[in-house]
Amino acid sequence: MKQFINMRYPVTLVKRIDDFKKKNDFTTRTQAIIYLIQFSLKSLEKSGVK
Repeated sequence: MKQFINMRYPVTLVKRIDDFKKKNDFTTRTQAIIYLIQFSLKSLEKSGVK
């Protein structure tokens, strides 16, 4: 099951995401954003933040 979310990001954040995408060989911005969200959530879980 897929769900779609339309979001608007500040230009500076989009540039940072694009830089991250290029450095880590992601093919789409969406892949990079999903990776960053998953990584951040796992990091928060490890640190005990609810």
